[in-house]
Amino acid sequence: MNIQSALKIAVLMTCHNRKETTRRCLANLVGQTGAEKLEIFLVDDGSTDGTAAMVSACFPTVNVISGTGSLYWNGGMRRAWHAAIESKIQFTGYLWLNDDVTLFKTAIQDLVAGIEAVRGTYDKPPLLVGATIDSESTAVTYGGHVIENSNRPFRLRLAATNGTLQRVDNCSGNFVYVPSSAYESLGSLRADFIHIFGDLDYGRRAADAQIPILLLPRVVGCCDSNSLADTSLDRSRGKLKRLLIRFREESKIHSIDWRTFVWLHEKKLLRRIGYIVSPYLKILSD
Repeated sequence: MNIQSALKIAVLMTCHNRKETTRRCLANLVGQTGAEKLEIFLVDDGSTDGTAAMVSACFPTVNVISGTGSLYWNGGMRRAWHAAIESKIQFTGYLWLNDDVTLFKTAIQDLVAGIEAVRGTYDKPPLLVGATIDSESTAVTYGGHVIENSNRPFRLRLAATNGTLQRVDNCSGNFVYVPSSAYESLGSLRADFIHIFGDLDYGRRAADAQIPILLLPRVVGCCDSNSLADTSLDRSRGKLKRLLIRFREESKIHSIDWRTFVWLHEKKLLRRIGYIVSPYLKILSD
């Protein structure tokens, strides 16, 4: 049997009110060499801009699942994953894909090559991560993360691709392949998270379970970083203003998810407190 022909990958996506962005991503995806190996599960989380109708008309093979409008990334991806499992298709693995990633033409080819390259190499099949770059600066924006100091495991550095499969410590969820064996061990994204940090939590759980995480040899696409304007990370603002913005951010989803992440992965109370106040200390030290 041709092993590559036996591959069946569930692509998991979620979207909300950015129809053109979603259309562009799907067009790039279904136009890839190797797209016949893919089954796409897209959660349309209550879009009011006609996204669901567009997908059904332009991409009739995509499985569209309706969301409530309040699933956000983590909840939407969990629902897409559940739909893939409920389909009863025997998938080789599951690909997380953000709809704001503009895939390069070789992205799926590179993923399939990575799956084949690691077959039988590890006791536990690894997660495979694709790096993305900024569309203008070409700086790495998302992908594999490296812990540079074991005493500061929450401080991560994005890894640059180097032409080989390289070991990393964690991953952002823009383009991540989870083999079915890893799903059997780890399950889905945790329901504890609302929007973000579910991907980094999954990477931490994979590492704890001795499941390797590998960065693919080449960049898989473009995905610009979220704007920092008018946030507590906006260095054009004064420190006092940034501290006030940060205080208001404490009630927002990102901060709630950050506290959840810290509580799950740091067991020492004093270090927990340190991580919770670290955003304020960072502002003061900038």
